[in-house]
Order: sequence, then structure tokens, then C-alpha cells
Amino acid sequence: MYQLKYRRQARNYLARLPVKIKSAIVNNLHELAENPDSASLNIDILKGREGFRLRVGQYRVIYTRQDDQLIIEVVKIRPRGDIYKR
Repeated sequence: MYQLKYRRQARNYLARLPVKIKSAIVNNLHELAENPDSASLNIDILKGREGFRLRVGQYRVIYTRQDDQLIIEVVKIRPRGDIYKR
């Protein structure tokens, strides 16, 4: 099982979300930590930048994966329209 690590901005944004949305994102992240290649999750490789995208409803989670150390680092959590802006 992978260990989940959150960057400060992702952790802070997650804390401000409504409980229902927050629990959906956290549940998907725990499923991701158990099986990062799960077919039931909506995962895509990012183009033009390193990492992966996890879709949870209207929200997107950008994360990186270190297979050698079994770590998933959550980089950013935002709504679909804002996530890809730098």
C-alpha cells in the first residue's frame, strides 16, 4: 500500500471543502493508495507536465507517484476549470 502525502496547498484546500465533497475525494485517494492502477478510478497521465490526474466529480486531484518508495504525493486539488492554470 502506498503512503499518501499532501502538499500544504492541497491539504489547506481540502480542509475548506464541504464535508460531502471532501469525503468523496479522501475515499478516492485511499482507494488510489491501495491500488494506484485501479480501473474503477478515473485516472489519466498528464500531458506537458509530470504526474497524474484523478477525477472526482467536478474536482481534479493532481498527484505524483514514486513507485520505488511507495509514495503518492497530492500536489493540487481544485475544480476542473482552475486546476490546469499555473
